[in-house]
Amino acid sequence: MRFRQLWPALVLGLLALAACAPAASQPVSPAGVVTRLGPHNDTSTPFNLVSLPALIEHRYDGRDLRLGQVIAEELAFTRYRISYRSGDLSISGVMNVPNRPGRHPVLVLAHGYADPADYGVGSGLVREQAYLAASGYVVLHVDYRNHGDSDRESAGLVAAPLGYPEDLVNAVLALKAADLPFTDTARIGYFGRSMGGGVTLNALAARPGLVDAAVLYSPVSSSAVDNFERFVPREQHPDLRDRVLDAYGSPEANPRLWREAGSRSFLDRIDVPVQIHHGAADETCPLAWSEATARGLRSAGEDVELFAYPGEPHRFDESWPTLMRRTVSFFAEHL
Repeated sequence: MRFRQLWPALVLGLLALAACAPAASQPVSPAGVVTRLGPHNDTSTPFNLVSLPALIEHRYDGRDLRLGQVIAEELAFTRYRISYRSGDLSISGVMNVPNRPGRHPVLVLAHGYADPADYGVGSGLVREQAYLAASGYVVLHVDYRNHGDSDRESAGLVAAPLGYPEDLVNAVLALKAADLPFTDTARIGYFGRSMGGGVTLNALAARPGLVDAAVLYSPVSSSAVDNFERFVPREQHPDLRDRVLDAYGSPEANPRLWREAGSRSFLDRIDVPVQIHHGAADETCPLAWSEATARGLRSAGEDVELFAYPGEPHRFDESWPTLMRRTVSFFAEHL
């Protein structure tokens, strides 16, 4: 399965993003893993820069949102290229704007894995982009760094420190700063699928209160250990697995680092309603992962609902219209 074959080379750069992304074609060496001193300058434990504590501590500076050329004019919405600044990088994407007058609530979309070498601007979540815009939402689809026309942060395809959650948070900040005449930035939600579901959870935990609600569609696990064990099994990727364990230690030997590499231990920071959709026949990201995330959110006193869909795989087929109707109803209630 191509999804699983491509995963391993991203692990070292994206492990703490809890991303069940496939990998770039070239390998990544342990020397490329960026660490810094942990809290209280504890030199005994490397602290991965894409850990949740680092995301929480980071200063975000999303700005300079630019509306570019019109890509398409549909009956219900107009599709534009956009760009904005995320740290030192320019991030590309697309924005679908309803053709009806007035200000509209905004949804920021976080797509799942796509090989950056093959990815075109706005090419993720295309059917979701159109459906949500036709339902009256301004839809900003983020390409992420290293994708589309976004700046490349390195010669490779692996996201470096902070990465995709930084781009998602900065998209919201850039939207609010731009104050476009057709956006109601007092009403903003996230929609994240697969890897983008993990990115969304991390962004929610990193910056509570920034958006008003979030929907997760077939998301990755909120546990970095789950993702590592599933997508880097020893029988398939023994060399990469050994390099990861040499760099970080095992979950048993270094539990703190592994806890901080996923959002599971930080779900109490998520202060907005969350709706999760997951197929019971998903062989890429098991339904049990979303069940565990939902339990964690409920235990933290958060507002969460989980819909399980019998027979649906990772990318929904027959139940997709139901998923989208529930999504629109959820956002109509909470935005």
